[in-house]
Amino acid sequence: MCGIVGLHLRDPSLYPRLGTLLATMLIQMTERGPDSAGVAVYRDRDDRGTSGTDLAIYKNIGPPADLVAACDLASAQGWQGLGHTRMATESAVTPQGCHPFSVGPDQCLVHNGSFANHATIRRDLQAAGITFDSQNDSEVGARFIARRLDQGEDLDDALRALCETFDGFYTLLVTSADGFAVVRDAIACKPAVIAETSAWVAMASEYRALAGLPGIAGARIFEPEPEKVYAWRR
Repeated sequence: MCGIVGLHLRDPSLYPRLGTLLATMLIQMTERGPDSAGVAVYRDRDDRGTSGTDLAIYKNIGPPADLVAACDLASAQGWQGLGHTRMATESAVTPQGCHPFSVGPDQCLVHNGSFANHATIRRDLQAAGITFDSQNDSEVGARFIARRLDQGEDLDDALRALCETFDGFYTLLVTSADGFAVVRDAIACKPAVIAETSAWVAMASEYRALAGLPGIAGARIFEPEPEKVYAWRR
């Protein structure tokens, strides 16, 4: 059991509040994953007049509140973020095993669940020359997606390929420099809820992580269907 949160802001007036909103969402997931926590924050690289995206990732063992304080998440600004609280099941509780996994350009993945055939897929990827930083099954999913993207597929197709290749139970949130996507396995036993307004799109493992978002009372709220890829772009 782990906790996932993600927030994609459409209204630029909310960019200064990204860190505060994300911190609140993450701490609400503490009971789902007290072993370790991690966040990723996307912001525009415009302070020197250059284009593109800056991605900052913070993760460590220990409860989410400790991470939020250590990285001063509340002060972070940006247009998109995601977070994860981990209850370790497949590998040791180490900084290398913490989520999010960022193994491709501006790409991050967080995962709630377990991939049953990750060892076989890891061997296939290693045979193709791909190296790994941990024994975490979630890293296998992240590197599988990164390879598909590197081969020219878009994120939607890469996630559909993951559903066809990986066995097990999972809810995934994958972010990139232009948006984020959510997908669940065919049984969809791992919880997930999505909320959407004209100002933002958010997802979490439980509604309580979304309850403090501005305008939540008027949001469209739904549970993602099994093996359906939900994607949002800037």
